Amino acid sequence: MIIENYPCEQSCRVCTILCNGQQKTKDNDPHWDYDLYRDFLVKITRYERLEPGPVFESHWHEQFQFLYFEQGEALIHCNSHPYEIKPGNLVIINSNEIHYGETLCQCLVYYIVKVDLNFLLSSHVDLCQTKYITPLLQGQIRFQNYITQDHQLAEHIQQIVKEYNQQETGCELAIKAHIFHVLVLLLRHYQQELFHKNVHERQQKSLHQLRTVLEYIDQHYNESISLSHMALLSNMSNQHFCRIFKGITGKRPVDYINYLRVSKAVILLSESDFNISEIAMAVGFDDSNYFSRLFKKYQKASPSAMRKSAL
Repeated sequence: MIIENYPCEQSCRVCTILCNGQQKTKDNDPHWDYDLYRDFLVKITRYERLEPGPVFESHWHEQFQFLYFEQGEALIHCNSHPYEIKPGNLVIINSNEIHYGETLCQCLVYYIVKVDLNFLLSSHVDLCQTKYITPLLQGQIRFQNYITQDHQLAEHIQQIVKEYNQQETGCELAIKAHIFHVLVLLLRHYQQELFHKNVHERQQKSLHQLRTVLEYIDQHYNESISLSHMALLSNMSNQHFCRIFKGITGKRPVDYINYLRVSKAVILLSESDFNISEIAMAVGFDDSNYFSRLFKKYQKASPSAMRKSAL
């Protein structure tokens, strides 16, 4: 969000609150930002969310990633499917999969482990590299997104986090070994499909076409956004744009925009003293009654009830 987009002082306050509330955590532990791992292609972050609301907004990346949930409940959307998350659950994020989520409780604790699979490549090309690692890097092998009750996987992830945190001698080797174990378990039990190169290329093209639209929505969600303008940004017809958009995000464009607006409103309810009508206007709704109906649809509670629970 860009503060300069707002012409008035109150809107600037709204912007500041939303920027500061994007990833509010209590994790000030410096152990999670080691200089030692600046050039290490595995990054681990621990997050705590202390109120219901958005965990992270829609995005995607090249790196392979998994989310391990230690405490609380959340709703994670990945590859156009919503998953209700419980403690001990694991979410696998394959390369270039759009994902976003929200916490459904007062205290959510989870870990993000982001892996650049290039660090598994070796200078000597062997069968492991050609059969598994290269297809993974090329997006031809993908895994099931939602995994529950797999104690072997959970144990390896817990060990990865422990090694990353304690920094004992050889921890990098230990982390790499555990990641190989994780990949073996995923390949044996959770391999979803083997993509043909042409299918992968079409998916990449669709994501590239939507990238500009999603970035535009993120910056202008509080304004009027027409279907024709979004289709123009993606260089598609209206009908083709709607089909591609829903196929990738799991929502129609209007539903996606409203979901984002409500997510922003959740932050303002807990972080600001604006009344309900002011919040509705700040996130792009002209009608506060319509805003309240949509809010209850997405959050299963009215704005006033959520504000009371946050106090």
